[in-house]
Amino acid sequence: MSTTEIYGFNADGYAEFIGETQNAWRGCMEVWTALEDKYLEPLPPFYEGGGKRSRLHSIMNIEESTQAIWDLADDQRLTDSERITLKSTLDYMVVKSENIESLISAYQAFDTDADCNTTLKEQAEIIEQNKDQYIAFGFNQTSVNSAFWTDDRNTCECEYCEHCKEDYYNLNTESEHFNIFDELNEGEGCD
Repeated sequence: MSTTEIYGFNADGYAEFIGETQNAWRGCMEVWTALEDKYLEPLPPFYEGGGKRSRLHSIMNIEESTQAIWDLADDQRLTDSERITLKSTLDYMVVKSENIESLISAYQAFDTDADCNTTLKEQAEIIEQNKDQYIAFGFNQTSVNSAFWTDDRNTCECEYCEHCKEDYYNLNTESEHFNIFDELNEGEGCD
């Protein structure tokens, strides 16, 4: 079964796998579906009398239809908790330790307010248990792909030796990541 993977960044800036939640579909896909249902007009059915068609579950899932979901991250109709949660599901996003409580609160509020079955509370628990050990956290929304923070970067033939760990993404020296709260503060309405 696929998982949502959580990574902590140690004081040296290197990523470390710290936990996972079962069934990646209950992670980002539940968040995206809940926000699509709440804020976007349904796509027309494939045939007359057909039911609503999701941008995510459609056979014809194409980038232009799913882009509307990603664009919600800057939509002022969303609550702060919805925007924080959505931003956290996008690629290369990290949350620094000074914003952990806001992320955890957003996850709890989203999970309570949305009519869906997410792993957000489980993710929040993993982060809460590790918050004092790391300077930031990042995600791999589905284990079906390789993890940008670690796996994609491993240049060694062995499995997780010290040399391999030096290949892992370094928050302090690399710049391909985005800070969720920096991204939110560029918009309006979020702390």
